[in-house]
Amino acid sequence: MLAEKGEIHRYIAESAAEIHAARLMTLDAARAMDAGEDYRVRVGLIKFWGARMLHDVIDRAIQVHGALGLTADTPLERMYRQARYARVYDGPDEVHRMSTARRLLRSPEAAPWL
Repeated sequence: MLAEKGEIHRYIAESAAEIHAARLMTLDAARAMDAGEDYRVRVGLIKFWGARMLHDVIDRAIQVHGALGLTADTPLERMYRQARYARVYDGPDEVHRMSTARRLLRSPEAAPWL
């Protein structure tokens, strides 16, 4: 059975960890917004990390399915295209990383977890 393979276990664990991290980052940004704190760094991080996470998780699912994952016979092909769009429709990842890094350099206190 495919689910018994070690590499599949790694894919599942990595995907679960990345999804959980993105969820916690999103909740932290929402908490900062609700508290009236500066949330721009948190949102900037989510914009590129969340899109990358989505892409990577779907890519692993396609890898497991092999060539079938790239066909219209599964929803993965459509999901992969949409995940790729997520990395550019609110601005390219590079812009979000650059603007977030600039904010951090100007105000390191904007990331109290560092």
